[in-house]
Amino acid sequence: MGQLTRFSKETWSPENHNTSTFFYIEIGGVDRFTAAVTANEIPVADAPSRARMKVRTGDIIVSLTRPHHGSIALIKKEHHGCIASTGFAIIRNIDETQISKEYLVHTLRSSICLDQMLRRSSGGNYPAITEEELANIKIPVPPAEIQCRLVAELDPARVQRDQSLAEAESLLASIDSYVLELLAILPHQDPRRVFAVRRDQVSSRLDADYHSPQFQRLRRAIENGNYPSKYLSELVVFMRSGFAAGRRDQALGGEPAVPHLRPLNLSAWGELSIDKTKSVPASSVKPDDYLVHGEVLFNNTNSAEWVGKSGVYDLETPCACSNHMTRISLKPGIDPYFIAALLNAFRGIGYFSALSTFFNNQAGINTATLAELRVPVPSETVQKAIAKEVVQRKAKAMRLRTHAENIWQEALSHFEQQLLHGGIT
Repeated sequence: MGQLTRFSKETWSPENHNTSTFFYIEIGGVDRFTAAVTANEIPVADAPSRARMKVRTGDIIVSLTRPHHGSIALIKKEHHGCIASTGFAIIRNIDETQISKEYLVHTLRSSICLDQMLRRSSGGNYPAITEEELANIKIPVPPAEIQCRLVAELDPARVQRDQSLAEAESLLASIDSYVLELLAILPHQDPRRVFAVRRDQVSSRLDADYHSPQFQRLRRAIENGNYPSKYLSELVVFMRSGFAAGRRDQALGGEPAVPHLRPLNLSAWGELSIDKTKSVPASSVKPDDYLVHGEVLFNNTNSAEWVGKSGVYDLETPCACSNHMTRISLKPGIDPYFIAALLNAFRGIGYFSALSTFFNNQAGINTATLAELRVPVPSETVQKAIAKEVVQRKAKAMRLRTHAENIWQEALSHFEQQLLHGGIT
């Protein structure tokens, strides 16, 4: 690759930035499946030390950490001028007389190159590759017309993949409004940034977001709605956080271990997974540290956008959880899937962001704040009906995502086979 490309060394400095915020691309901001890029707007004052690499339209960014995961993407014009982590190599000068950018991206994301990246990496749990070793990756370079054909052959699969993913996202995005509308508490958006609040209403909390017209209406709808309202604390047996476990507390190979669930194990839509999770020694886990089926796990500390994502612990594998998760054990007659769906809906409309306190660039909701949350409590029959519909929508979305991934993986496999077995001649 070093014969075809050069790495950009263009850097950015917060001190020379002329606006109060900037758009930052983290390694986690590159979707390993679709190569879509997400840039988050953050205050310049909070710029991470790794936010230093300036990217431009046409650059290719390659994660140097765990490069075999395939966090590789082509920068499009909507991300021109964004700042990327120093964990990326920025490929800018590409000899397009020999290789097209689109072909290069697909080839770098293929197993042909990802396997080479892993072999050239160093490190155990977090293998990393240097730019010097990345430059030594060997790239098959067929004639230009064949590069163009191979890329074009991926287009129909990409269209089908994107359609399935869009349908899945639409289905998942509909869940919040479905839950809140059925409970008759969905607040209308209100763009006003200036509004008046009575002094006796702000005695407990002087916070503009909390008292915004949108959330005032939400609280009134809950209090005066179609269903009785209660504090969340009235519905629970207990609410308590898990325990912290740093690197030194994690299990070593060969000893009995227990998965230690963290916010990353919980998707935006409340689906739990123990794939690639950390583990702690079983000897360090007390009996009451183990999660119990039916408990709701609430993400209590994260960026403001993700505080409040919730899911039901229903895994077969015995697990514990971190102190960034609050365990909610519910009383009989309260459906955990209903409560998780309601908490996710509150997160989706930004309510938990408004309820959060902020420290060390993180948002958080402690157990006391969560206990004081007012929620509508319909009959158990209505709870189960809502829960069933939410579970069905999630299951359909997951099937659509699996279908999208299968389509794309088949197309990529065909792409690789042609490169490896002479189909390009």
